[in-house]
Amino acid sequence: MLQPVRSSRALSPVLLAVLALALLLAPVGGQASERKQILLLNSYHQGFTWTDEVCRGLTDVLRPRETGIVLHVEYMDTKRVEFNDHYEEQLKNVYAHKYMGVKLDLILATDNAAYEFLRRHHDELFSGIPVIFGGVNFFRPDQIEHYPLFTGVAEVLDARQTIDCALKLHPGTRTVYVVNDYSCTGRAVCKSIREQLVGLDPAVSVIFSENTDLTHVLERTAGLSGDAVILLGVFNRDVTGRFYDKNEVAEAVSARAQVPVYGILDADLGHGIVGGMLSNGHDQGQAMAQLALHVLAGRSPDEIPVIQGSVYAPKFDYVQLRRFGVNLAGLPADSAIINRPNSFYREHSAVLLAVLGFGALQFLIILALVLNITRRRRAEKELRTAHRTLEERVKERTSKLRESEEVLRTVFDFAYDAIIIHDGQGRILEVNQRMIEMFGLEGMDPSGVSLAQDLSSPDNPLHAMAGIMREVLDGRPHHLEWRVRRYRDSREFDVEVHLTRITYRGEEAILANVRDISVRKESENSIRQNLVKFEAILENSLMGIAMTVGRRIVTINRRGAEIFGYSPEEMQDNTLNLLLGHYQTQDEFVLAAKAALAERGEFNTEQAFRSKNGSTVWCRMYAKTVDPGDLTRGVIWAWDDVTENRKAQEDLLRTREDAEAANRAKSEFLAAMSHEIRTPMNAIVGMTEITLQTDLTDDQRDYLKTVKDSAQHLLSIINDILDLSKIEARKLELDHVDFDLPFHVRTTIKGLEVQARQKGLDMVLEIDEAAPNCVKGDPLSLRQVLVNLAGNAIKFTHRGTIAIRVGPGQGPAPDEARTVGVAFAVEDTGIGIPREFLDSIFQSFSQTTRAFGGTGLGLAICKQLISLMGGDIVVESTVGKGSTFSFTVWFEPGFSCPMPVETEERRPEGPTRPVRVLVAEDNDVNIMVTTLKLEDMGYTYAVAKTGLEVLDLLKREPFDLILMDIEMPVLDGISTTKAIRSAVPGGPIPDPDIPIIGVTAHALKEFRDKSLDAGMDDYVAKPVDFHELAVIINRLIGAAPASAPPNAKADGPAPASLDALPPWTPDAAMEHLGVDEAIFADFLVTARTELALLLDELGQALGAGHAAKAEELAVTARSVCTAIGANGAALAAGSLASACRGEGGADGLLDRFREEVREVMKIMD
Repeated sequence: MLQPVRSSRALSPVLLAVLALALLLAPVGGQASERKQILLLNSYHQGFTWTDEVCRGLTDVLRPRETGIVLHVEYMDTKRVEFNDHYEEQLKNVYAHKYMGVKLDLILATDNAAYEFLRRHHDELFSGIPVIFGGVNFFRPDQIEHYPLFTGVAEVLDARQTIDCALKLHPGTRTVYVVNDYSCTGRAVCKSIREQLVGLDPAVSVIFSENTDLTHVLERTAGLSGDAVILLGVFNRDVTGRFYDKNEVAEAVSARAQVPVYGILDADLGHGIVGGMLSNGHDQGQAMAQLALHVLAGRSPDEIPVIQGSVYAPKFDYVQLRRFGVNLAGLPADSAIINRPNSFYREHSAVLLAVLGFGALQFLIILALVLNITRRRRAEKELRTAHRTLEERVKERTSKLRESEEVLRTVFDFAYDAIIIHDGQGRILEVNQRMIEMFGLEGMDPSGVSLAQDLSSPDNPLHAMAGIMREVLDGRPHHLEWRVRRYRDSREFDVEVHLTRITYRGEEAILANVRDISVRKESENSIRQNLVKFEAILENSLMGIAMTVGRRIVTINRRGAEIFGYSPEEMQDNTLNLLLGHYQTQDEFVLAAKAALAERGEFNTEQAFRSKNGSTVWCRMYAKTVDPGDLTRGVIWAWDDVTENRKAQEDLLRTREDAEAANRAKSEFLAAMSHEIRTPMNAIVGMTEITLQTDLTDDQRDYLKTVKDSAQHLLSIINDILDLSKIEARKLELDHVDFDLPFHVRTTIKGLEVQARQKGLDMVLEIDEAAPNCVKGDPLSLRQVLVNLAGNAIKFTHRGTIAIRVGPGQGPAPDEARTVGVAFAVEDTGIGIPREFLDSIFQSFSQTTRAFGGTGLGLAICKQLISLMGGDIVVESTVGKGSTFSFTVWFEPGFSCPMPVETEERRPEGPTRPVRVLVAEDNDVNIMVTTLKLEDMGYTYAVAKTGLEVLDLLKREPFDLILMDIEMPVLDGISTTKAIRSAVPGGPIPDPDIPIIGVTAHALKEFRDKSLDAGMDDYVAKPVDFHELAVIINRLIGAAPASAPPNAKADGPAPASLDALPPWTPDAAMEHLGVDEAIFADFLVTARTELALLLDELGQALGAGHAAKAEELAVTARSVCTAIGANGAALAAGSLASACRGEGGADGLLDRFREEVREVMKIMD
């Protein structure tokens, strides 16, 4: 429970820190990194002292810069502008417009005008946003009884305690004159003062200033008698409407009055008032900010009580207290006094403390000196005695030292190692005879020779020697190898040096023992070079090599260990048993090896070994002893992995049979796929086209066109897969027929012109006169390449031109027969291809984006077909500008050119009679297609999107049949079917034996068996053949075909409306389209440009009455919106296209489409 606070000193820094931390860490809208948005609505103007103090208190606690809070500050200016109904309405309109798109987290309101404004307009302007108010006079809890989002700090100006304090300080007071204006705030404060002063001593009369101008008020205060005090309330505007800012009134009243002036606002302190229990705007702001932190941390405002206690502090002005002779002892205990002069001690306390400290220090020093002199005299006496004893011992030791020195000198001169004594700078102090001989210094003074410059090799790291010397002098001996040279002939040799610190002739020096190791180094280098060679041979050998002593492996190279799946470290110190299986095999191998090695000194075998993972590794192995006469000295082994060779021998026997079986299986698979998939899809296409020739409504025609386009697209995908399979199996053979090349190119491109016109694109075909006419080759393969490339160009181009250029081919012919080359180029002005995708777009299943559909097989097939026709394809592209695909194919010369023949369409069959069907499907598009076909077939239906919804509907409603999707969220179709079949008849699910037909995109037999094993009665694959489905339903429930009743639809969900669609977001659209961020950004740039142009052209077309042109533009706009995943805008564009066909209301739908596009662009920004 929050408690009222008395002043800002009561605010706990720990609490503020914890709340601020909670604010920073608290997630908002599922994203912890989103910045908080706060609106600060002030009743008064900027520069008004109270308001500025409140704002400062708020920002001191909220710290927007550090916490990332976005603080929107508004000033209502009701001190200087009359707050009437007209002004209030203007403010409401301004704030409604200004914060229409801002997602606020909290509103802070200061003083009554802002508080009352929000009470009246909160739900209209800022619905659902919490409000923290402060500085509100005359607050009553019932005022926010119906405002659960309101809480705050009520301003209670403590006039009573101020007057009580004044009467205590001025006992003879008989009159209290209250100066207050009659503005809205002034009247509220005046009323509060009247209520607080009820019950005051009857001997004291309270007089309130009249509603007049400031001049009259000042005259009245100047004429008050000496037994009066003045209480200054709120005076900012007089009866003339003049506004008094800052502290003008307080200074004027104090200057004119001859009696003490007390106040209730902290802002007046220091401007003429004596003081009082002063309310501080800064404290009000801090108290509001405390509550704001609680709300931002997730606490509901209705759980936080309004702070109704006074936020005040006793404060006084020392100048005014002295002016009126007030005794400071009579002030409240915790009073704050401004303008108070400092005492001598307070001003010079540091100097006084320093003087006292210095005196104490002097005393301690004198005491220490006395003690030290006494101890020194005692020590001098003891020292004289010790000196006499020491002189006697020195004489004795000097004699012994002289003898020892002679011995050491002999050892020094005749030592085998060179000995050098030098100082820390490398200057030689003394050497022995061996050093002179070793460095060629005969007849020279060694002290004039520099160790670093004269005796050290230039290759040595001399920079490190200084550090070594310092360490030795610090008492840490060093041992190192060094490269030195003879002084006379500069011949270099290696030495081993031991450095030790010694005392030489009273000073620190370094003793260096130097031993010539040049012979040893040469031997080591030779051995090292041989080892490097042997290790290089061993490690880079393609065969495994190892050495064993007994059965233990003492060394092995990496290749040898890798053959068995080990590392060299794992095999080293193991035995050969690690690689052998059973004990019998181990013994047989060891006995055979020992016998051969003992007899011939070598051993050969091809043996099966066991690898680390337990698999068998076959090796051809050779072994030779180190010493034929002594096997204990070791055996060298070498082996090679021949596992693949043995497998190849075995596999070679089965290769021909496997190849033939694989070719048969692949042929059977391709035949089965072609029959099982092409047949129903062709039936769907034929039935759709026949139905399109009948008298249909516009909606029916749109539905059937969608079915037809989807079926054609799927057939295209199937054809691509089959073609690619044949190409990869090298079963695709090109035709060799004569055909008219220009005619076939023109007819191919002409078939694509309709698609181009629908998107408002220009398609240009340029055939060079030098291009050949009649050629022999495969026209269908050429057509397939052109359709794919030109179709892609149309798909990825929203504005501009598609150009197809044909000319004679250049370069060498692929063979002697195909000598006629034709060069093609397909150029567009579309979105282009990012550079990182140029190397991969011709790979199978490769796509730069999923936004435009497709399988990613088209370009791979094109490349393979062009390769079969003896050519190659290249692409040049710039993102945002377009792409150019160029290729050359080769034909044989032709002689006759027959024309192609076109085919006709077939008509489908009719619908079936209604039964009640439960459709279990989670995909909205599949729901729409299935339910529309069920309506056409005369069936009623209900829809469930999860297995749990299926079970719930079965408990509440009767159904004749279930169409069960296999893959659904929460509970899939298999589990749902098992749950239904396991139910007890007559229980919660009345009919556990209800017919269930499984529906899935998996057409493999294993999925059919899995569905039937779960308890389904039958199974159909997507895309559903609804004629076949009707036959299955008829078989399962015995229904005969009939026409659908007028209202066949059950209570299933209708297709989504524009308002029901979720708002467009880039992340959701990117995930739905399956593209990365860079490509999606290119989409957005293109879409922004295209949509802006399309909106302008749509307005112009509708304004000119060109409905057909407007319909084409709307269809193009729908495609652009679909490409970026903006489903709401796409749906609005589709509705606009329908209206342009004659349904009416196009202008209103254009406005709706424009609004949807504006929302999408706003989110883009």
